Amino acid sequence: MIFKRSDIPGEDIKRAMSMADKRRQLIEETPATPLVYDYGVNRLARSLHPGIVKAKISNKEQCGSDSCRITLSAVQGKFPYFRAGQFITLSSKVNDSFISRPYSIASSPKEALEGKIAIIVQKKGIFADYLINEAAIGTELSVGEPSGDFYHDDLRDQNHILAIAGGSGITPFISMMKAIKEGSEDFRLTLVYGIRKKEMMLIDPDEYKDERIRIITVLSDEEREGYRHGFINTEILKEFLDDKTNVFMCGPDAMYNFVSKQLDELGFDKTRIRKERNSVGDRKVEESKTYKLTVHIRDEVYELEAKNEETIITAMERAGIPALVRCRNGSCGFCHSRVIKGDYFISRENDFRRSADKKFNYIHPCSTYPESDLEIEIPIFNV
Repeated sequence: MIFKRSDIPGEDIKRAMSMADKRRQLIEETPATPLVYDYGVNRLARSLHPGIVKAKISNKEQCGSDSCRITLSAVQGKFPYFRAGQFITLSSKVNDSFISRPYSIASSPKEALEGKIAIIVQKKGIFADYLINEAAIGTELSVGEPSGDFYHDDLRDQNHILAIAGGSGITPFISMMKAIKEGSEDFRLTLVYGIRKKEMMLIDPDEYKDERIRIITVLSDEEREGYRHGFINTEILKEFLDDKTNVFMCGPDAMYNFVSKQLDELGFDKTRIRKERNSVGDRKVEESKTYKLTVHIRDEVYELEAKNEETIITAMERAGIPALVRCRNGSCGFCHSRVIKGDYFISRENDFRRSADKKFNYIHPCSTYPESDLEIEIPIFNV
């Protein structure tokens, strides 16, 4: 209803006094059609960001000599679309502990839309042992949204990617190669794959035959016909590097350090190198100490022990506290938490906090170590 001022004396007062009757009439004449609260953009946002998806293990198969390929099927909701190269976070209760681990996706974006996501789990660690040896077909897990920036971007990257993988670091490149073959990604990829022995290979190169894909396997511990021998050095790298190439690396830190030195010797532009960040593990300390950790999750308060050589999130997992994480290296900020009191340590290379976080004492528990008794407040997650 639009109210216009009148030039006639007293008219505005008269009209104002009758406003309530007019409003009542308009309300009575309005049809009882429910207002629209669910717009298309809301439905799109929910499909792209569904939060935690419940999934079950639908298939397990041996992959190489020390790994297992696990396929997950959505139980509630559906898997969101992702960019080839991203990772998901799996969470589950294992004995008395609530554990979350990030795993690079080894399937294509198209397969996710069909209700399936695959990961490759190396036989290493408590959660890996649970997934490979204890979790049967049909076991339900919580799957976090795809995350990470380790993917090809037309605006940022060249059309040719030199992918350097070490061991299970080949996983995100498997997703990329599948995406190239299915047509959801359009770039050339040269994969230099370093492993110790042929029996440890996680792929059959014949499955990825495509004019845009080339695979070179380098064996460090044995010599075989058709395979390179040794390490990924300057002699190999300079075969595939030019001004129209970006380098993507995924593997252990030792490989990053070695290959980075080789790229420096070749004078390769560091701004065109991307590395998938590894999870933060235990740190070396002069003296092992145990502190009291108090954790607030809304109205719940937990008290537990935390060692100075392990991250805060590791202590919470061991105590069975349902605190979800994603990257486990501090970069994504998903476990963003407030320190109420106490001292802590964060290494420079894993401190991705904003200036405001540092000013107001916020941390990422997945990359933070206690240096005294500590009291923190973490967000609540529904799993």
